[in-house]
Amino acid sequence: MADLTNVLDEAGIEYELLSHEHTERAADEAEALGLPPTAVAKTLVLAAPEGHVRAVLPASERIDLRKVREIVEGGKSIHLAAEDELARDYPEFEAIPPFGGAAGDRVLVDARVTQQHSVVLEAGSHLQSVRLETADLLELTKGEIVDICKEE
Repeated sequence: MADLTNVLDEAGIEYELLSHEHTERAADEAEALGLPPTAVAKTLVLAAPEGHVRAVLPASERIDLRKVREIVEGGKSIHLAAEDELARDYPEFEAIPPFGGAAGDRVLVDARVTQQHSVVLEAGSHLQSVRLETADLLELTKGEIVDICKEE
């Protein structure tokens, strides 16, 4: 978590740390914080030929890899990164946030996230989250606003 807060502090971004019970899923994180799932975003790490891509989408949604494959070069080889890959490439985090750690990851932010003034994200830990303005998230990550959620 120190890595994540250092990134925010160095960027001059205001944020709020939120402690909660241990959660493994963003929907559970939202529930633990008493927030609607649309207010909490999850970060999924995808393995692509160009390197890791971090996808940020509301806790209430599911990723559509077909849509991601249309945005990121690499076609069918793009897939969710395995747990051992995450442990190897992001050793500083229990839960991967959309920034911090390995530099240079491409970040895709689903347009649904941008409909909120602020967003809550895992703070690199299963016990803490961070709330920041969505505009700051986009600026910090150089996030590309895209549509990557499954249509239900």
